Amino acid sequence: MIARDVCLIILTTLIWGFNFVVIKWGVQDVSAPVMTALRFALVAIPLVFFVKRPNTPLTVIASYGLLFGCGIWGLVNFAISLGTPAGQASLLLQSSAFMTVVAGAVFFSEAISVQKLIGILIALVGFILITQGGIVENSVWGVALVLFAGLSWTLCNVIVRIHKPADILSFIVWSSLFVPIPILFYLALFTSEFSDGLSQLGWRGLVSIVFQACVTTIIGYGIWTRMITKYGLAAVSPYSLLVPVSGLMFGWVFYGETAKPLELIGSALVLVGLAVMSGALSKILRPLKLNTQSSSQKS
Repeated sequence: MIARDVCLIILTTLIWGFNFVVIKWGVQDVSAPVMTALRFALVAIPLVFFVKRPNTPLTVIASYGLLFGCGIWGLVNFAISLGTPAGQASLLLQSSAFMTVVAGAVFFSEAISVQKLIGILIALVGFILITQGGIVENSVWGVALVLFAGLSWTLCNVIVRIHKPADILSFIVWSSLFVPIPILFYLALFTSEFSDGLSQLGWRGLVSIVFQACVTTIIGYGIWTRMITKYGLAAVSPYSLLVPVSGLMFGWVFYGETAKPLELIGSALVLVGLAVMSGALSKILRPLKLNTQSSSQKS
């Protein structure tokens, strides 16, 4: 994996970590289902009228959209509405990283080198420590919903790995078209949240929806989808573990949230694990090793 692509993946995880701050802004003005529907409606319209439909079966496009919009963000937002803290949801959602690595190895025979496996295991320990420090007692249903959201993310990654859409923007735009339909149907049939939400929409909600649509979805998931088609599931998915790390950082910057010792140790282990997995750590340590060898030879 070239350095430019690694930087793009890291940028994506920073965007996604910041996205939970943006969601926190938005829910002060508008309910989570309305925000989700408007987010994906904004992704699809008006671009769907100008972007050619991708050369992918419509059933695949619709399946990806429903899994992505409703399966991931619909379930996460519903879990948060049940009382699951946003930080806890962001942590549990990253369980998809490990599910995706397993899916890549089992279904696509993606090779996992010893170095990559060691890095993933180190990051897994760090992830467990972060969850121990960040998860609070809550509804079992909320935790279960977010874990199902992680499974939905894994299935989205698998769809991308199988079909490898050539036009990423077109794939995201057209798949987003299928997200608002079931949400709006539910809101219209069972609640009055949509009309109430539109009437209460303020600048924070508007900024949140625009950011989630344009930056988080089109740019962030556009980069992520491109990298999976280029490098495979096992190589890319572990980087999503940087999301809770960046989420902790942005929580501290914008809300003064102090990280617990376990969260700090876990974050450090995630960074070390990803450095080992990507080979960055060996590149950093190589000059030190060479200097040590040269010093021993001189002596």
